[in-house]
Amino acid sequence: MKIVCDADGLIKTNKAGVLAILVQHAEILIGPAVFREAVTEGKARGYADAVTLEQIIQHDVQQQPSPQHPCAARMVQSATLGAGEREALDLYMSEHANAILSDDRGFLTLLGAHQIHYLTPAAVIVALCDWGILTIQGATHALALLRPLIRAEQYHAALADLALLERE
Repeated sequence: MKIVCDADGLIKTNKAGVLAILVQHAEILIGPAVFREAVTEGKARGYADAVTLEQIIQHDVQQQPSPQHPCAARMVQSATLGAGEREALDLYMSEHANAILSDDRGFLTLLGAHQIHYLTPAAVIVALCDWGILTIQGATHALALLRPLIRAEQYHAALADLALLERE
């Protein structure tokens, strides 16, 4: 599976403690603007997790620039997106990726309106559990780490999905 990340998705998945696991089971792609937002600016602001994020990216994440894709350019004409989200959309289209990992509401709304597959950090945790990579207990712990960073409805939906997996 090929997943393109924006900075928000990358940071939150890392804070949940599952990015290092995800990169072992999926091809993760980011562009230079996302690296700048997540790592360079994070380190400049003194965020300790930016160093961890940099280490994961340097070892297991494909960094590549993406030329502006014409379809993406048309989609974002009326949307207000940051450089990382625009870059993620261009990269998704040019690399024919399977999904975009993000937790930016406006971006997710745009992706949904154009029927572009996306994952949220909470959905990644559920998927890793569904794939047998995380236990229910491990997924619940990761979700608890993520809880202060995501909307309540996402958290509760992920808990409900984990409960269904536990019954199977």
